[in-house]
Amino acid sequence: MRFLILGGSRFVGPALIKLLLSRNNSVTVLNRGTRSIPGTQQLVADRNNADAMAKIGASCEPFDVVIDLSCYNRSQAQLAWSAFALHAKRWIHLSSIAVYAELSPIPSEQSAIGSTAVWGEYGINKSDADAFLLAQSGVPITILRPPYLYGPGNHIDRETFVWKRVLRGIPVLIPGDGTAAVQFLHVEDLAQAILAAAEAPSSDTAVYNVAADTGVTLQEYVRKLAGICHADDTGIAVRSADAGFAAREYFPFGDHPCCMDFSLIGRALHWKPRYTFEKGFAQTYATYDPSMLQECALDLTVEHQILERLRQS
Repeated sequence: MRFLILGGSRFVGPALIKLLLSRNNSVTVLNRGTRSIPGTQQLVADRNNADAMAKIGASCEPFDVVIDLSCYNRSQAQLAWSAFALHAKRWIHLSSIAVYAELSPIPSEQSAIGSTAVWGEYGINKSDADAFLLAQSGVPITILRPPYLYGPGNHIDRETFVWKRVLRGIPVLIPGDGTAAVQFLHVEDLAQAILAAAEAPSSDTAVYNVAADTGVTLQEYVRKLAGICHADDTGIAVRSADAGFAAREYFPFGDHPCCMDFSLIGRALHWKPRYTFEKGFAQTYATYDPSMLQECALDLTVEHQILERLRQS
């Protein structure tokens, strides 16, 4: 099949491209041209530039599947759709759990979107992009909504945030009482889910939540990651009133749940994750040099201020 990937330069993109090329697919990547990806053809454009997108869309060949990995708002969705929908037999959009209007009870694909305050503008804008695509017709659309992603090449300081601290015996400050439940998905499992959606025989538009486990608490997250790197658990739960800072100023996640019902994708696409929490994070940790994690520079200013507040209370 011929694939066009919008974005694709880092994290999810390389994992997906590696999988697609291993199946002898043709892969074209559209990005700003700052990074070439071996084995692919490249289209260079700023996806926010309407003229550039229209020009490329008018001259490109048809694609079996367009996969949008880098759409963060309605405007980007509209520009991409206008440029490439006429050239696509199927459209796959990477969304997020952040689009759901409520996180409790855990959302299913039928739950209302519109985002909730904990996600800020990111959730609102992602929800607007979903709403635009769900209103389109003519090309079957598949929307995939994962929770927190992890895996080799993660450019967001999440699992590495914990490992950098526990390997040095530095406290990991956990927001709230540490009982907020969160789910994760390995980037290679997401790539497999995208391929399953691309190969699905159905021509209907569909939405799928895609995750890999029933969730762990924030305290369990820190404890399990410490165990994977054979370090002591240095996690300390910190109530919001005691912290004096927003949770994401001193921890990778907020003090709120991030879990979803992802049973539908297994039934509809026969997809299931390869990685358990332990297996996936162990595989991820093995891709890092522990000495780098122990020696890289850390800004602990906020964490030191919180610890001082705790000592004085």
